Amino acid sequence: MSANDEFFRSKKAAAVLKHGILKRYPVVFASKTGQENPIVFLDGYAGRGEYQGGEPGSPLLLSRCAEFVQGFREVLAFFVEQDPDSFANLEEVLRLKGGTVQRVLRQGSLDQHLPELLARAKGASLFAFLDPFGPALDFDLIRTHLLGRPNWPPTEILLHFSVSSVARMGRAVHLAGKRLGGLSSSDQRTADRLDRFLGGNWWRDYFSKVSDGGDEQRATDVALRVAARYAQDLTKGSDYQAVQMPVRPRPGLSPKYVLALFTRNGEGAWHFADTLGKAGVEWEEAWVQEQFRRGERSSETLFGDGPVFDAEQYKSENALRWSRTVERNILRMLRPDESFRMVDRVPQVYGDVLGQAWVPHVRQATKSLHRQGLINHPGTGDFWRELVWRP
Repeated sequence: MSANDEFFRSKKAAAVLKHGILKRYPVVFASKTGQENPIVFLDGYAGRGEYQGGEPGSPLLLSRCAEFVQGFREVLAFFVEQDPDSFANLEEVLRLKGGTVQRVLRQGSLDQHLPELLARAKGASLFAFLDPFGPALDFDLIRTHLLGRPNWPPTEILLHFSVSSVARMGRAVHLAGKRLGGLSSSDQRTADRLDRFLGGNWWRDYFSKVSDGGDEQRATDVALRVAARYAQDLTKGSDYQAVQMPVRPRPGLSPKYVLALFTRNGEGAWHFADTLGKAGVEWEEAWVQEQFRRGERSSETLFGDGPVFDAEQYKSENALRWSRTVERNILRMLRPDESFRMVDRVPQVYGDVLGQAWVPHVRQATKSLHRQGLINHPGTGDFWRELVWRP
């Protein structure tokens, strides 16, 4: 059974957060990118249309967003999938359940069909979801052809960076070279694949401190550092920023992947963080349910005699902690000689509660700071996030 087949048997908790974003954020993007220009949604590694249990995959989620958006904007959904069996399923699922939205389906690689996508997206706002299995992306394709599009209409990319794949492959290449004094043809192909994905061979120095084949935690830590450098390199010399969210199967485990939004607009980062928090509640429920199904339930994951997971109780029990964490983060950013806007410091505002808290908790934090006389605005009104904040 391939990793692709195994993935689509059932949706794991790590995929729940990703799909929680995908069913919300594209609509926000379309609503915030001007009233005249059309919208293109790209799923560049679409996979099957749905899981074997009937749960919607990314193509159906994007189709539903597009169908909602077409009520007020011209929209096109563009899907690319290379695997023939997955593509056949994609066609069938979208034909039966994809609604009436205008769409294009192409079998093959994203590299192969990118020219057509860019031609169709000329003069349109483009939201690209890039979710390959492992490091299948081409660095130059993303930086030059997608992030290199004109500043307006806007382009945003939601990208899946596989921490587990980069950790495994990077460690294997390093240890093979160290053990053999050079790379076999197979190891060289792995190295070339990482070079193409990461935009050079700089990652090899990062893995030089991984000591042996069982050093999985160190390899994962290195891969997370590689993900951060990768985002820096993609955005270097541009107006783009990357909001990065490490995604874990459940709390206490190492991240399996990093989900990153590349956006030029602080508003995009702001709304993405808000979406992350809402999707985080669904992720929390998913991993608790997984533990319950496996018989690993414990009193700390149950909510009294009620359901295995109660979303409203979870939110009410954690809201104060989230808002106080944000409050401390804002305080750390306040300097007597410096001012800032919330939308320009989104990752710093949320800090460790990115993916847990969302906008109401940030607003609560600002109100608390204002009551204490520590900031110049109470966080009220429609555009408070764009105000200049001072001590």
